[in-house]
Amino acid sequence: MSESARNVRVVALASGKGGVGKTSISVNLAVALAREGQRTMLVDTDFGLANAAVMLGVNPPDTIEDVLEGRLPVEAAMHVTGDGLRLLPGASGVLADTAPLETANRRLAEGLRRQSETLDFVIVDSPSGVQPQTMRYLAMSDRVLLVLTAEPTSFMDAYATVKLLSLDHGYTAVSVISNMVDSEASGRDLFGRFHDVASRFLPADLRYLGSLPRDEHMRMAIMRKQPCVTAFPESRATAGLARLAQALAAHDIPPSSGGSRFLGLEHLDGVA
Repeated sequence: MSESARNVRVVALASGKGGVGKTSISVNLAVALAREGQRTMLVDTDFGLANAAVMLGVNPPDTIEDVLEGRLPVEAAMHVTGDGLRLLPGASGVLADTAPLETANRRLAEGLRRQSETLDFVIVDSPSGVQPQTMRYLAMSDRVLLVLTAEPTSFMDAYATVKLLSLDHGYTAVSVISNMVDSEASGRDLFGRFHDVASRFLPADLRYLGSLPRDEHMRMAIMRKQPCVTAFPESRATAGLARLAQALAAHDIPPSSGGSRFLGLEHLDGVA
């Protein structure tokens, strides 16, 4: 398989700080993609919290920890939801403060390589913050989706994320989701302000993917332990998530060496 022939795309969700809706968007976007007919896998690497399974209302007995420690292959630890979404659940506290061993990364990559030929998207819910491990996972993707809100702390922490990715890892392919905005115009304005600041000082290729409205149904769905797109199909949030899924499916996302490393395909692609 050459890199250009790789059809699956690795998309990592990022947020400079917690509490901006990253995991909820990861889960709902993955479900929305699956419902659109995109063969999708959600990988929960947020080892500090590992909430994706909770938001999907499932309690799988096996997790990514079993894969990283070599107890199970990805296929055995994976859970398939009623929407056809493949979930590799996270495990709270695993490898939270230290870099994962090279053998652990290799085990995960080998398992994902076996899945890659039957997937269109791998959605990665990454840990919040700018810890070295988080930055490494983000850089091992074809596209980062940065969740941004209008809060000043979110704005500054999102900037720090883009700065570390671009300057320390040479990674520039970042698309922005404006979350909890009053209107699409507000979302575009928020992205515009962020783009103006970041592009002035950083060599980042920032693109606008879309926005999500402030909608109480997102919180209500979490309380129900269901994705919003399932629990409240007529809500404004679900409509916004469907638009994001369609925009992502139509997004120009070239395969990259980072995504190939995450999928364990670098030796097949000839990618350094």
